[in-house]
Amino acid sequence: MRKCAIIALLSLAATAQAQEFDRATRRLELNATAQSACVLRAPRARAVANATFQTSGDGNVRVGLTRLVDPDTAVPRATSFELAIPATCNASHRVTVTSGKGGLGRIGAATGQGGAQTQGFAEFLPYAVRLDWAGAGIEQASNAGTLGLSIPNGAMGDLALAITTPGGGTPLVAGDYDDTIVIQLQPTD
Repeated sequence: MRKCAIIALLSLAATAQAQEFDRATRRLELNATAQSACVLRAPRARAVANATFQTSGDGNVRVGLTRLVDPDTAVPRATSFELAIPATCNASHRVTVTSGKGGLGRIGAATGQGGAQTQGFAEFLPYAVRLDWAGAGIEQASNAGTLGLSIPNGAMGDLALAITTPGGGTPLVAGDYDDTIVIQLQPTD
């Protein structure tokens, strides 16, 4: 009788083991890639002196200098404005600021950067550009070429761009002056 009991127990153990082997297991692996991306949103005016600030529906900005020159002497007046541009970049990246003309140039003038001086008057006014972003900053004259910062990791917050035109100097020829500033935020990965 003792022998039969042992067989019955072994038979139960074998049944439990068979049930373990009957289990099916599948594994689902998820893979994805977060692409490098940089985004600039619509700028806001932080500080404006002798200028007006207007945003367009597409996120671009038009800044008008209220009084470019003193009405009695035609000598340039000081102007400054600072923009806060909300930005996000999730990888190492480079931000660049490029002036289309290298400064404020008289529309229709025959000369480029540096401007001609006609009978004691100038047709070109360089300005100072300052860029602050992700704990780094750089400043240079608009006619010194592209201004750039390389950031070794991702960052988000407000990119600050400040433009300052000097007061004084050579009087300017009458007319309309313009320039286009392009700001680019680009991943470097």
